[in-house]
Amino acid sequence: MRTGCAILIGFALVTPAAAEDARCPKGPAPVQVEDIEAAPGCLAAHKLHQACAWGSSGDEFMSEAVIDKCKAGFFDRLTRKQRRQYEKRLDACGERYPITQDGGSIQIYLSSMCAEDLAATYFKVARHGRIATTPHWKVPDIAE
Repeated sequence: MRTGCAILIGFALVTPAAAEDARCPKGPAPVQVEDIEAAPGCLAAHKLHQACAWGSSGDEFMSEAVIDKCKAGFFDRLTRKQRRQYEKRLDACGERYPITQDGGSIQIYLSSMCAEDLAATYFKVARHGRIATTPHWKVPDIAE
């Protein structure tokens, strides 16, 4: 019984802190492309956008800003083979989350967040801009 209470108390203490990490620092105010561009780097911009995403086609512009920040850290130094693999994975995002006239705003959001996740993953494994081996990545399941 004491162990169960201790575990519940532990969850009560840990959960709010973990939830705060996912909150948008701007609160209810919408995040703008300028906020993403002002982030100190790729991963900070990616984290900010994940926490503050609108869930609509407006996220495409913010994803582009994040992707630009991330690609600046690795893309020019990819080998041809790595660049082809990156492009294939980018195409996989388009296949998983196709943008069609019937799909609407949510499909644009899903596709752009997938591409952003790919760029952030490559950035994470880049050492001084170089990627020794192709990073492990799969098309993410993005919540609508």
